[in-house]
Amino acid sequence: MASTSLQDHLDHAEGMARFSTHAKRLLRLQTIFQTTLPPELRLHARVANLRLGKLVIHTTNSAVAAKVRQVTPRFTELLAKEGVKLTEVDVRVQALPTDPRPKKEPKPVLPTAERKQALTSLSQDLPADSPIRQSLERLLRTLKV
Repeated sequence: MASTSLQDHLDHAEGMARFSTHAKRLLRLQTIFQTTLPPELRLHARVANLRLGKLVIHTTNSAVAAKVRQVTPRFTELLAKEGVKLTEVDVRVQALPTDPRPKKEPKPVLPTAERKQALTSLSQDLPADSPIRQSLERLLRTLKV
């Protein structure tokens, strides 16, 4: 019995073949889109959909959306060279989903008695007017050595 890959099933199953082709097209558009964006914006904008010549791009905030709108002419020019004809580019702000659970703050790890003693000895070896010594002494008072 010959094994078939998941990709083969996606490419040949009814309905899934169109879905798979559309997903591949969106990935190709995303790759081209990424080349037009400055590196610092690449994580904040993505191609969301292409339907009937209308391309939808999602961004994480309005500042990124404004910059994406500035590079849209260059992007549509690259797509035209690839044979993709667009009638409209819609840039939308799509906020990232937030986790409703509050995140637990990690508990601070306090220095051991041995480390406190090492810090005390270091501060005593420094000159009295040293800013580092003053900072160490303030830290040690906070830790109540």
